[in-house]
Parts: sequence; C-alpha cells; structure tokens
Amino acid sequence: MTLNDRHIKNSSFTPSPAQTALKKAAKVVGMAVGAVVGIILWAILRPIFRGVGWLISILSTIAIIYWIMTL
Repeated sequence: MTLNDRHIKNSSFTPSPAQTALKKAAKVVGMAVGAVVGIILWAILRPIFRGVGWLISILSTIAIIYWIMTL
C-alpha cells in the first residue's frame, strides 16, 4: 500500500513553542528588512530612473532634430 499526502502530512513531529515563536519572529524580521530595503531602493532608484527618462527624451529630441535638418 502506497502512502498518500494525508499520511505523509500527519507525521508525529510537532514543533516546540520556542521553534514556532522563532519562526514567527524570523518572519517579522524578514518582512521588516524587506520593507526597509524596498523603501531605500524606491528612494534611490526612482530619481535615477526619472533622470534616465529625461536623458532619453532629450537624446531622442536631438536625434529627431538632426534627422530633420539632414533631409
């Protein structure tokens, strides 16, 4: 007889309260670190991408003007 998922999931192992608390604490710390990293990247990368957008627009304008002048 083969084991199905129900038999595999119902093992006799139960995590201790300390392990459960550690897992919850690690999850909270991970979320906090992720939020801080996200805010830092948002604050740093947003102006860079905005500047790159302006640079692309200016270079495109110069290229179009050059193309029109050489016709």
